[in-house]
Amino acid sequence: MKRRTISYIALFGALSIIMSSIRVSFPLGNPNLGSTPVSLSAMVLNGSAVFMVGIIKGIGVSLWTGQALLELPAGFGDGIMGIFTCLLCRKMRKTYAIILGQISRYIFTSGMIALTLGTLLLLSPDVVLPLVGKIIPPNLQTNLLLSNIIAIWSAMVPAITASIIANALLSAIISFALEKYVNP
Repeated sequence: MKRRTISYIALFGALSIIMSSIRVSFPLGNPNLGSTPVSLSAMVLNGSAVFMVGIIKGIGVSLWTGQALLELPAGFGDGIMGIFTCLLCRKMRKTYAIILGQISRYIFTSGMIALTLGTLLLLSPDVVLPLVGKIIPPNLQTNLLLSNIIAIWSAMVPAITASIIANALLSAIISFALEKYVNP
């Protein structure tokens, strides 16, 4: 890997951790601006490098907030969103690709969180219920994986929507301003 690529990964990774500190509290999830650098990195890096930025975000924010059960899968999902955005950047205008990439977080980021928490709820409800117990229905059948995933994903919709709107807006403004300077 080239030194320049490593520098970009470190820069965007650090920015994603720092920008994650700008957040709003929701019962499940903390909408923040941490995925903006992941999206923007898709303008200049390849898919695997962008994925690494998402992983750095997940690990860094987990350490920062102490919410590893939420932030590690969110970082993994944001990394997948970054790969998707990178692929879209090859096919269309970068600003549009970044907006669509942010929208894909409904599937990738919240999907990874719901899959992780839903599986953990199935395997170890005593660990996960204190984390998600306030927002999921009390009669949730913790022995049904799909039911867990749907309930948790549904509960995250307000938080992920707020996050997508904020990150898409900021990402679009920055990418629009920088688009002419980045390789077409």
